[in-house]
This record gives sequence, C-alpha cells and structure tokens, in this order.
Amino acid sequence: MNERQKFGASAVLLYISLFAAMFALYFVGDNGEPFSLALLYAMLTAGLHPVVSPLLYLFSGFSGFSIAVLPVYAGQAVLLGGVFFLCRKLRKKPTAPSLGVLSLCLVLFVAFSPFTPYDIPLRLPFGLGGISQKILLAVLIFLLSALFSVALKALLKKLLKCRLKADELVFCVLFFVLVGVGICRAASVTAYMGIAFFVLLTFACATKDASALVCAFALSLPPALVGNISPERFFLYGIAVVLFIKAGRLPAVLALLCVFFLYGYFDGVYSLPASALVRTLLSALIPSLLFLLIPAPLVRKMENKLVFYREKHLSRIAINRNRAAIGEQLFEISGVFREIQTTFAALGTNEAEEGAKEYIRGCVIESVCKSCPEYRTCMARGLEGELNKLIDVGCAKGKTSLIDIPSALADACVNQSGVLYAVNRRIGDYRKYMLETENAASGRQLLANQAQGVSEILRSIALEQSEPLAFSSEKERRLNVALLKAGIVCSELLIAGDEDNPALSLVTFGKADVRKIAAIASDVLQTRLIISERLTLSKDKFCCILHKRPYFDAAFGVASMTKTGESASGDTHSVIKIDERRFMIALSDGMGSGEYARRISESTISLLESFFRAKMPSSLVLSTINKLLTFSREETFACVDIAVVDLDSGEADIVKIGSPFGFILSGNTLKILESSSLPLGILESLHPDVSSCALQENDVLLFLSDGITSAFGSSADLYETLKNIPAANPQQLADTLLQQALALYGGIAKDDMTVLAVRLFKSPDET
Repeated sequence: MNERQKFGASAVLLYISLFAAMFALYFVGDNGEPFSLALLYAMLTAGLHPVVSPLLYLFSGFSGFSIAVLPVYAGQAVLLGGVFFLCRKLRKKPTAPSLGVLSLCLVLFVAFSPFTPYDIPLRLPFGLGGISQKILLAVLIFLLSALFSVALKALLKKLLKCRLKADELVFCVLFFVLVGVGICRAASVTAYMGIAFFVLLTFACATKDASALVCAFALSLPPALVGNISPERFFLYGIAVVLFIKAGRLPAVLALLCVFFLYGYFDGVYSLPASALVRTLLSALIPSLLFLLIPAPLVRKMENKLVFYREKHLSRIAINRNRAAIGEQLFEISGVFREIQTTFAALGTNEAEEGAKEYIRGCVIESVCKSCPEYRTCMARGLEGELNKLIDVGCAKGKTSLIDIPSALADACVNQSGVLYAVNRRIGDYRKYMLETENAASGRQLLANQAQGVSEILRSIALEQSEPLAFSSEKERRLNVALLKAGIVCSELLIAGDEDNPALSLVTFGKADVRKIAAIASDVLQTRLIISERLTLSKDKFCCILHKRPYFDAAFGVASMTKTGESASGDTHSVIKIDERRFMIALSDGMGSGEYARRISESTISLLESFFRAKMPSSLVLSTINKLLTFSREETFACVDIAVVDLDSGEADIVKIGSPFGFILSGNTLKILESSSLPLGILESLHPDVSSCALQENDVLLFLSDGITSAFGSSADLYETLKNIPAANPQQLADTLLQQALALYGGIAKDDMTVLAVRLFKSPDET
C-alpha cells in the first residue's frame, strides 16, 4: 500500500483489524513484551503506511495501562517508522537498514523495558535471570518478525488470488494462534470461544468441505495453551459443522450447539453461578445468531470468491485459446478451398467455343476461299460475317446444307459446294473437340462443387470452434455436492456451453451408475442429459461425457426381398447417425435388377452416407452424385428417397428423386409424398422434389421401392392397405406390407422389393 493512496473503507477495516491484533499480542506475555513489534515490522515490510502503522503500535502500548513501557514503545515506533519513511522517500529498499533498526528496537526492550522474571520450572546448570530471559524473548520476537512478514504479505497479496505455499500457511497459522493466545489472556477463554465459533461457522459456510476441520484444529490451539481445553473438543465442533453445513446454515448452527451443550453437561457448566453460566451460554449463542444474520448475498459472494480461487483457470483459458487457434486455421483453409472453387468456376467454355469456330473459319478461307478469284471482292463486301453465320448454324445442327447458306453469301459465292464440304468436314472435328471440352468443364464444375462443399464445412467448423466456451463454476459446485450426496465422487468436473445446450464432462471412480449420474446432472442443470461417451481411464477410473438428450428418439423397421431369379438386389437402404441430434435414412433403387443394379444403388447410398456424415450441404451432395452417375459410359440411373430428421424439433427434410410415392402416417391420417423428377444420372441438371415436414410424436415416415408400389397397382389401393396395418411397431409395419405386396404378386417377387419405416417417439427419462 502506498502512503499517497487514499484510505478507503477496506483500508480502514484492515488497519482496525491489525490494531486489534497488536492489542491482543500485547497480552501474550505478562510484562508487556513487544510481540506486537513483530507485527509492526511485518506491516511496514508489506508496504503499509509508515506513519499510521507506528502510531497504531504506540497506541497498543496503552493496552496494559503501564506508563513505564510507553517510552520504549515510542522509541521503537519512531525508529522503525522513521527508517521506512526515509527509505520510501529515497526509493530505496529498506531490508538491510530495517533489520539493523529492528535489532536496535529490541535492544531498547532489553535495556529499558520493565520486566519481572518468569519462574521457569527447569533445572539448568546456569542461571536464567531477567536479562537472560529478555534476551531470549528479543531473539524470539526477531524471528517472529521474519515469520509475520511472510504471513502478512501472503494474506494481503495472495489470499483468494492464488494458493499459499506450505511455509506461508504455517506462518499464517502461527500468527493467528499467537493473536488467539492474546485474546484468551486479554479478555477470557470464554470470549475467545465466541470468536472461534463465529470464525468456524463462517469458514465452513464458505468452503463446505473438510478443510473446516483444519480450521477447527488451528482454532483449538489458543484455548489449549491458555485454558487447558483439549483440542479434540474443537475437532468435534468441526465435524458437526461440516456434516450439516451443506444442508444449510441453521442445521449447522444447531449441530454445533448440540455438541456445545453436551460438553457443557460433562463440564458441569449448568451448576455454575448464574453470571458465569450466562457468559458461557452467550459465547455460543451470540456468534451463532450473528452467523445466521449474515446476508445471503454476502454468503454467496464469499462462496463464489472461494470457488473462483479454487478453479483451474489456466486449463479453461487454454481450451478456449486452442479452440480459437483451430478455428482460425480452419477458416484460412476454408478460404483456400473457396479460392479453388472460384478458379474452377471462372474457367468457362465460351472462349473455347469461340476459338473453335474461329479455327473452322480460318480453315475454310485457307482451303477454299483464297484460291477463288472472287476472294478479294467477297472480303471487300464483308461476306466474312455471312460465313460466320453459316458456321454457327452448322455447329448448332451438326452439319450444313444449301438451305443453311445465308442469302448474301449464296448470291456472291461461286463455289458453294466447296464451302459446305469444308465447313462440314471441320464441324466433325469441332464436335469431338467440344465434347472433350464439355467433359473437362463438367469435371471442373464437379471439382468446384466439391471445393465449395469442403469450404462450407470448414467454415462452419471454424465458426463453431472460434466461439469461446462458457463455463459455469456455480453449477459445477452444486452438481459436485449433489453427486457427493448420492455417493458419487468426482475428481474433476467441467460444464461448458450455454444453458440451452450444456456439455458436461466428469471423472469419477469405481462402479458409478451412469444412469444415476445422468439423472442427478439433469436435475441440477434443469436439462435432460444423456451419457454420450464413457471413456475408461484406468481400472477403477473413467470419464463420462454428457450432452443434452434430444426430445425424440427413433425406432426403425426394414423389410426387403430380392427379385425371384436374381442373386443380388438393386435396392439399398441406409440409416446413419449424422451427429448427436440428427440422423439420415435413405432408400436407393438402382434401375433394373441383379448385380449391376446393386452396384449402382450401393454406390449412390455410399456417397450419400459419406457426404452427409461430412455435413456437406444437401444441394451439393445431390448435384455431385448426379454428376458422377452421368460420367458413366453406361446407363446408371437410381431413384432415391432421402430424409434428414432433427430429433429435437422433429423437423424432417425430405428429398425425392424419381422415386415412387412415400407416406407419413400420423394417427389416423396419411400424407402422400410424391416425386415428379427424373432419376439420378439421366440429366446433368437436377431438379429434386424437396419438402420439409414437422413430424410429431408417434408419426411414421415410410419409404418404398417401386417393387412394392407396383404390386398394389395404384396409390389408392396402397393407401387403403396402410390404413389397416398397425403402425406402432415400424418393423411389424414393414414386414406386413412386404408380405401383402408379395401376396399380390402371387408369391413371386417380380421386382426387388424394400420397405423402410421410421417412427419417432418421445425419448424416455433416465431412471
């Protein structure tokens, strides 16, 4: 603290507390020994005011109402205060001079302070008179000055900011014990007990753990040294408070009073005179009442301060810094793929087409026109433009004829057949060249689409990773307490994310019930959680990761049959989990039956799975698969049904490409899903039927291959059949529908037949 610093409320409270400690230290000995000099030295070395601190020390000399000690106290205050004041003004370190002045102050004590020798019951070979005892006390005070300096610096600069070192903790305890001894001797052991009860209750309320037992042990030392009160009494007080403090302040106070009154019975307190009995009872009742009257916001502030002090902030900062660094790198990589996409998209085919036509015109002029005597006349009349028109028509039709020759060119040209022959000859080469150019352009467009998809995926991940995680220390503390009450011990616990979507990670021991953990966490966080991962760390130690439980869960049913006489089915289905909250179902019907149709269907489904797992946008997924199928030299067509379902909202994005009608079964109503688009792989441009439906609890989404729909003949017949089949069990629905379709075929599968059904239901709570 700088002497130029203004004295605020906290500074005034600090000086009052230190003056009270000086006052108590005066009574540690019987002769007014300057034990408070050690505290004065500690205050000055800690940077407290070099004028105020000595004045407080001087006033503490009035404690024993002994005028004889005041000159010694005044001389010590002037010497120590003066050297620190001068060093502060000269901006020099006062360490070396202050030690010399401290020694001089202790010489003043030895030489001039009145002293009555203590009766020491020890048989020594040499006498231990008054001067010898004063010299030993001076050495002790010198050592205490060094210890108190370490303790006070730790209390002022480190308390609730970082963990104290072991030596700092020991020195702080020694300081408080000596102050406690002074209180016991100055006031009484009864008064000290009242202060100790209040300190114990407040400390336990702030920490709510077994560290209160250590506090109880430290508080037990002064009355044990002065009043011969056994330390185990305070240990039992500590146990009573620790056991009940988590239930609230009132239960902890009642538990403490029960132990206090029980000890009073064995100590014979209730047989004391009324005045002594009242003092004894008030020593427990007054601090208990004061503790109960502490405002709740102040208690929460103390708890939060301690929780913040105990947290491992560096690991949390490291988590967010690493997330930010990863997000930034992913964003840069996303920009690279975006540039690739832009570059490929910019490489169009118009320049190649115009260049090819220019080449044809040049060849016709060189081979036909330049050998004609009318060449210069035609060029002068601007007939070169008419030749370009003929070439444009020929490139569009694939060949030219006499009727395609522009009238101006027909009137002037004397070698029309030669021109037509030359143009048609070059158009054949042109068409081959343009086909290769278009294939290259399609390949570039495919690569551009893929680069765009990768760029969007990386950008999405980058934005997600760049956002810092929010941590909740208060919820972590409450959850830890709740788990402990249930007998589950967690060595580490971390809650991240927002209130709507929290993520919980914890490390626990033994054979803890993961369902029980999820139930307790759900109750504390007021969010339905589910164990998403359970990682084994060692034989009896594991890590649980919990996420918000989706509102819905899903049950699936699949029934299929291969066309009679074929070894492989052209129908392929897929059910995959995209992430914790979404899944995809797909049904692909490769054109025809047998091995070739199976390969087409499996390739389509495999691509769908890979792209959707990578979270590529749906439009890019479908256009990419369509482009890949059109590259094939053979006819590779596939009818596809796709649905991506959100388990939180029930929202289903449904895509139908050339597939038969599907259904949504909701109670007693049926909704038909139709498709008017062509199958994948027929045209380069793709126009799928896309719809979005909000599925409710117990709704069933049904996809069918054309082998099923063809068996019923019409959608009306299938509609009537579905109304009579129970839909509660999707597997039973699929099996029943397949059997009825097979029966309509006369027991012979005339085509590959597949039924894919999914039913949503509310996810159950953990029990």
